[in-house]
Amino acid sequence: MRMIHESHRVEPTYRAIPATSADTQIRLHDLASPANLLTLARLLMLPALVRALLRPERHREALALLALAMATDAIDGPLARHRGETSALGRVLDPIADKLMLDTTAVALSLTRGFPWPVTALLIARDVVIVLGSLAIYRRHTLVAAARPAGKATTAALTVALLLYLADGPRSGRWALGVAAIPFGLSLVSYGGEYLRQHRAAGE
Repeated sequence: MRMIHESHRVEPTYRAIPATSADTQIRLHDLASPANLLTLARLLMLPALVRALLRPERHREALALLALAMATDAIDGPLARHRGETSALGRVLDPIADKLMLDTTAVALSLTRGFPWPVTALLIARDVVIVLGSLAIYRRHTLVAAARPAGKATTAALTVALLLYLADGPRSGRWALGVAAIPFGLSLVSYGGEYLRQHRAAGE
């Protein structure tokens, strides 16, 4: 009987994971992972991209920089998952890099390539709300929320629209921007629903 009891004792059916586990803690040494270094490289490209965007004669350079920067966004997530190096720091850095890259590019193209200012304003407002909502969730639950599918689709669609505006102005970019409005709207609903769900859970 004692042997059976010990067997059950050393093989529990579940293990509680505390809120302060490594998966939820932002640790600076995670910055050394290849995926997070790619994200950091994307952020470091931003000054050079802005300089190129604001000079019409350098639009090809800007096009290459934007394409390269957003290519790192397509690689860093799968790379982190493949290497088993997903981290809270990566889940923070990646969307921040995306938002800074897309919002800054939208402002520059509104100044130089006819990108609609109302869309730029709406994009910035959405991202500010998402960041503030994510901070509120983290403060209440010590939880770094992963990017939602609608948010990833919005990033991809907006990247295409911005690249087309940069390459050919409204003539080629307008239709892509219209397509991007679909995941953009879905992302508003998705992130808003997640925030409300977390807010209600905190009140229970």
